[in-house]
Amino acid sequence: MTGRRFLPLLLLLTLSAGCTRSLTEVGGSAALPEQIAQTLTAAPSLPPTRTPPPSATTQPTATSQPPPSPTITSTPTVGPSPTPTPPELPEGDPRQGLNLAAPDLTDDFSVRYGWFEYNDANAATIVWQRGQLSATDNRADGFLWWSTSGQTANDLYAEITATMGECQAKDAYGLAVRIGGISYDRGYTLEFSCDGHYRMRRFISGQLPELLLDWTPSEAINQGNGAINRLGFLAEGDLLVGFANGQSLTEVNDSAYVFGNFGLFAEARDSDSVTAVFQDFALWYLQP
Repeated sequence: MTGRRFLPLLLLLTLSAGCTRSLTEVGGSAALPEQIAQTLTAAPSLPPTRTPPPSATTQPTATSQPPPSPTITSTPTVGPSPTPTPPELPEGDPRQGLNLAAPDLTDDFSVRYGWFEYNDANAATIVWQRGQLSATDNRADGFLWWSTSGQTANDLYAEITATMGECQAKDAYGLAVRIGGISYDRGYTLEFSCDGHYRMRRFISGQLPELLLDWTPSEAINQGNGAINRLGFLAEGDLLVGFANGQSLTEVNDSAYVFGNFGLFAEARDSDSVTAVFQDFALWYLQP
């Protein structure tokens, strides 16, 4: 791609899952104040018992643990060659200048260990299946678990296709970018809900996540059980833009993070558990 460059891939030994728990997101529960939250480190395994959520006076804490070291079999591949007829972009689309038919890097999930896997019945189950990654949030407790990949970027545009399982209302799933921190617990999220809304949040190590854009409805998002959506996330400097099936959503500005990994997650809120299946990741590197 003319004018594009490849950034070095982070060794897949850094693959990890991020867990960010926010008790403000517990579906249908008003038992604790809105401001109670805790950010936990995701590790390859958890102790046999879960630590109960903090009280209103407990200070959030975070512990650092080394990321897992899965066996590495391959890395994502360079994207396909440009086609003669790339999609046309409307005037003012922030993706102007990108050939959307030719990503710089793709991952079709045909090979394992491109994304971290995790299995805990009391937390989340993230498992690779040939051609897809299945992410299940096993409890509607406000904890958000994500699986990161070995790809890293600063200014970027990324896309992923997601299929929602059985869901209700604000059960959600999403794509995270610029993930960082010792515990991979900070970054930006673009989240789609079962009822066709989207929002953006900034996750902060050891603190409450900050809401950058609250739930906003969009006709571009397919709703309900089995809905399939193509999520797009553009991060260029402090500009953050979400996309649903090729249509741009609200723009947000935030300069806290400039570089990091990618993450995929499901989040139960109005159901006891929820599953989303991800396929066909694509990445474009932005360059001034």
